[in-house]
Amino acid sequence: MARRAVLVLGMHRSGTSALTRVLSLHGPALPADLMAGRADNPRGFFESRGMVALDDAMLAALGSAWDDPRPLPADAPARLAGFVPDCVALLRDQVPEDADFILKDPRACRLLPAWLPALVALGALPFAVIAVRNPLEVAASLAERDGMERLDALRLWLAHAVAAERDTRGIGRVVVHYDDLLRDWRGVVARVGLAVRGGAAAATEAFLAGALRHHGRTTDALLRDAGVPAVVKRAYAELRRAPGEEGLDPAVFDAAEGSIFLRG
Repeated sequence: MARRAVLVLGMHRSGTSALTRVLSLHGPALPADLMAGRADNPRGFFESRGMVALDDAMLAALGSAWDDPRPLPADAPARLAGFVPDCVALLRDQVPEDADFILKDPRACRLLPAWLPALVALGALPFAVIAVRNPLEVAASLAERDGMERLDALRLWLAHAVAAERDTRGIGRVVVHYDDLLRDWRGVVARVGLAVRGGAAAATEAFLAGALRHHGRTTDALLRDAGVPAVVKRAYAELRRAPGEEGLDPAVFDAAEGSIFLRG
């Protein structure tokens, strides 16, 4: 049986770090070269420094960057194929040869045409965990940390959601909301197909106890906000509605990909 590569995919400031840490406490190994924590995320990012550097290089080659909400070029998948050997080399250096492992970098949402073939070449079975947080919370967090304009943050949120959904069709996947992680982490671990490790339960509780909630917004607040484009509301509602891999309606995300808001 092939080892499993758990891909935590989600927009920046969506709880991907907390989700990655919780899942890693119950099975899959983390990369060897973890990025250190910072003032905006003191508990740690739980992502590979090498992966982040490579993802930044891929985005730069496409004329983009982590905070650029514009769509990637139409030929991005073909151009990303040229980076597959680099992805394979990094994985061979950073993940165990004979055990399940977990990868996380928000940038990877838009770079899956490079990472998925690399995982297959490595003999690993990809499994996507699409991490979701209310777009208003994400926008507020990015405004505070980076001074990002709200509409730019919403466009970036939508670009990540659309790419992650589109490029994980056909592989195993689940959707995990940040609220669900904080409320029922055991249920989240089970939905990802992991067994709760008794010895790690206390460590998980202690870790999440420090997960302070900032910029809280309700779904109702998002839906009632006239300044949030309808296409963002529809995509978020679909992700919030359908936690299982069988439930997402691809038409919602196909329509979002072609929307004026995302492509303008």
